[in-house]
Amino acid sequence: MADEPETRDRERGREHGRGSRRQQWLGLCRLSLDRLAARLRRHPRRTGVTVSLVALTIALLLVVTGIAVGLAGESTTDESEIRVVPEGGGTLSSVIDVEGPRLGDTHGRTATIDDRDDVAHATPILTELVRLRTADGETETALALGVVPPAKPTEIEGVSTAGLEPGDPHFANGSFDGPRTDEIVVTDAVANDLNATAADDIAIGSPRSQLSGAGGQQRQAEDEADENRSRTPAGVRTVTVTAVDDTETTDLAGELPLVVVHLSELQTLTGADDGDLADQVLVEAGSDASTGTVEAAAEDAYPNATVRAGGDGGVASIRSDDLALATSLVALVVAVAICSLFVATAAALTIERDRRTIAALAAVGFSLRSRLAVVALTTLGLTLAGALAGVGLGVVGIAVTNRVATATVAPEPIAALRPVLAPYAVGVALIAGVLALPYPLYLVARTNVVAELGR
Repeated sequence: MADEPETRDRERGREHGRGSRRQQWLGLCRLSLDRLAARLRRHPRRTGVTVSLVALTIALLLVVTGIAVGLAGESTTDESEIRVVPEGGGTLSSVIDVEGPRLGDTHGRTATIDDRDDVAHATPILTELVRLRTADGETETALALGVVPPAKPTEIEGVSTAGLEPGDPHFANGSFDGPRTDEIVVTDAVANDLNATAADDIAIGSPRSQLSGAGGQQRQAEDEADENRSRTPAGVRTVTVTAVDDTETTDLAGELPLVVVHLSELQTLTGADDGDLADQVLVEAGSDASTGTVEAAAEDAYPNATVRAGGDGGVASIRSDDLALATSLVALVVAVAICSLFVATAAALTIERDRRTIAALAAVGFSLRSRLAVVALTTLGLTLAGALAGVGLGVVGIAVTNRVATATVAPEPIAALRPVLAPYAVGVALIAGVLALPYPLYLVARTNVVAELGR
């Protein structure tokens, strides 16, 4: 019983100690904020430069990371379970418009896969940027998918092939002189931009082609050209909108201006008919088929290509996940390095100017640990202010990047803004601030209190 009062006294002592430490840290935080505010009043230009440099670094990190997220974040929505892509990428980047490796002899090799009993359908896909123009002069840049529509309509990247004639008659066993369907399926986004509806004629060509208005005279000239030569050269073609596909905004087709045409007609239009080229082959296994068996068949048809199961790749893989990851990691490393150097340099210069103030803190009873804490909190507070400003600049930067990209080279926004990017950017800035602390804290620890007070 005699031990109970002693136990209560010890508990009260521990609670009092915890309360004192809490009050001490709160006091140090208030002192750090006061020092930060005083620095801003006395040296607004120097403080502003430091905050601005941190903000610009974080804004650049946000923009680059947003582009990486935009390049790698889309998901595919087609029904195919297996994709065959060239080794090393094999698709056309709609953002930089640079052609990578492609698959050849795609009609013949895909037919060997499609003829299998355990395959529901297989189709090559060619992706090309095209320019569209209506008779009224409305123009739009879109991503065209050249496919071989199966007898049973399916969806390719979220766009139904029901509006296209099954097969690919213009291919004509590799001669590319068969009848053209001149059919095109557009997404509702494209239709709205062009003010086009089903049964409208539109001109289609490469982004650099000179499109005249679509109409009867151009169609008549094209028909006469087809009669005079076996193949129409790459250029401009008038096609008829056979369907406007209402796509979900969660699909890739809901995010991109997509159109779907017959593969051989897009090949002839863009010059990919030489070698029967495509960017990938999509394969949908039968309902009772073994995916592994179908993968093996795809590997036999394309022994030097990469076979991916599930939804890997897609038109979204025109943006390489590896490239996006590498880009974001480089941006992270550069941001941390530059930001930490800026903060360390600014903090060191501030300490050199404030050595007498630091010595005065020691003289009035602040321990070395408390002085180090004040400097660390002040430095991190300055970094946090720059990070918050950088988040705002980064949001603006992403918006400007998307506007410039869509107005010049890209058919869709290339940078994505996700809510997680804001805390990510702030976290990166704080990590950089922590990495910048050792040198300023070393200077504080080396400060000679007696010598500074005697100056």
